[in-house]
Amino acid sequence: MVTPTICFRADASAAMGIGHVMRCLTLADELTRRGAACLFVSAAGTAELVPSLPYPVVTPDRLPFGAALVVIDHYGIDAAEEARIRSMSRAVMVIDDLPTRRHHSDLLLDQTFGRSAGEYRELVPHNSLVLAGSDYALLRPQFAAARPAALARRDGSLRRLLVSLGGTDPDNVTGAVLRAVAGSGLAIDVIMGVRAPHLDAVKAQAAAMARVTVHVGVPDMAGLMAGADLAIGAGGTSTWERCCLGLPTLMLVIADNQRDVARLVGASGAARLIAVDDLPAALALSAAELGAMSAAAAKLCDGRGAARTVDAIRRLPSLKGLAP
Repeated sequence: MVTPTICFRADASAAMGIGHVMRCLTLADELTRRGAACLFVSAAGTAELVPSLPYPVVTPDRLPFGAALVVIDHYGIDAAEEARIRSMSRAVMVIDDLPTRRHHSDLLLDQTFGRSAGEYRELVPHNSLVLAGSDYALLRPQFAAARPAALARRDGSLRRLLVSLGGTDPDNVTGAVLRAVAGSGLAIDVIMGVRAPHLDAVKAQAAAMARVTVHVGVPDMAGLMAGADLAIGAGGTSTWERCCLGLPTLMLVIADNQRDVARLVGASGAARLIAVDDLPAALALSAAELGAMSAAAAKLCDGRGAARTVDAIRRLPSLKGLAP
């Protein structure tokens, strides 16, 4: 049997963060487990920002011909470029977050809670398969594994706070959050990427505070989330990780492309949308409020979206050789 080659066209940078590459990495791991050979086609600097990337990385000018599938997770690539890439490969899959752009794809994934396939029907070819909703959220296997214990320990207590605002946080929102919660008396875990531009400043700030730990390049995000009682997070890809583990969230919108996710998740009751200045008052949550947020979050994502997505990918003619 010929091993199908799957290419991921995704970039990471200090400005855009690492979320696109990280969700592609989750999908690549599941595809590799099913028998595919994966590589990343990424701009210079991506591998340095995501040192955990275990796959070959080539620059966009070296996109190989004849791939069984090219997965595109990139707001800067339009339908015309998708069509050009499709002419070089056997199939194209697009990952997007908003039904506002046309695509030239065989398969499209939008993992946003509340999204429906019908919202993309006028934006993709008539025979394109559309996977929509947080049932398809791309989470690493450790989140599904940690889910039962994490949900079992949610008792409405508020002792430990998790602060995670993306892999790079170019505007140092983390620093503003720490100033806002300095008098909370909570134990605080702060998560930062290894190349976050304000990492040293946040470390210095945390060192001057009580009960604050900065974690860099975290290998066990599921463990930290499972042990937290409340998160302060953004509306990026980690939204679904928090939901899987029933972690209530005070959500900040720190990029325009997060607004729709934040609105939908907030409306579900899984999170409260706030501004940094509102954090001190927002921390005064009752056990009943935390319990309700946790239950609402857990309903949005069960952590098995990557497997469901690959099951759908196997329906593409060029990927029928993948293992079940």
